Amino acid sequence: MNGIHDMGGMHGFGKVQVDDDTVFGADWQRRAFALVETLAWAVPYSTDQHRYAIECLEPVNYLKHDYFENWIEATETLLIEAGLVDRSELEAGVKRFDINCENHAPVGPQTLVAATRAGAEMIFPADTSTAAFHVGQRVRVLNTHRQGHTRVPGYVRGKCGLIIRNGGIFQFADSLAAGNGPDPQHCYTVEFTSTTLWGDDGSQGDTICLDLWEPYLEAI
Repeated sequence: MNGIHDMGGMHGFGKVQVDDDTVFGADWQRRAFALVETLAWAVPYSTDQHRYAIECLEPVNYLKHDYFENWIEATETLLIEAGLVDRSELEAGVKRFDINCENHAPVGPQTLVAATRAGAEMIFPADTSTAAFHVGQRVRVLNTHRQGHTRVPGYVRGKCGLIIRNGGIFQFADSLAAGNGPDPQHCYTVEFTSTTLWGDDGSQGDTICLDLWEPYLEAI
């Protein structure tokens, strides 16, 4: 979707500030990160559903809030949608009603830690479908502006590039974010010249590589 979260190539927001190698500036940010990651195994929601929930935040709040505040606000939305809490509970910090354990079985801390450490398999067997494109082929990124989640940044839509790698078959972020399952698709590394993306403001000889799923591309 087109929103304030897709800021690549946009003017007026200043230089990206990098604070050495510090990930968390405060202890509450560590806790926020841990809660979001572990709740994903228990609710459950996928990373792409969480990203889409962040994208749906009010633009002013998205820019005003700390990075991890946006993470928490998006997680609250997903918890409400799952029927685990309501808004009054989140505001008061007090549980008001019991959870239906038939729909949401209790999950202990040891299970959550084990699931987080194990992770999840994202790649699918290569023989599940035939690739539509091949290494060395030129392709164009479809210039689509759908409402749902997508991993195509706005600055690359409609641009032509060269496939330099077929990375295999992976679950499709757009489908997962919509709650429609993995819908496995080939994912390619596509190389674009800087001048293709930025015109005369690009740097001669520089290239940019993006990993893009097959449904994002068309042959030229």
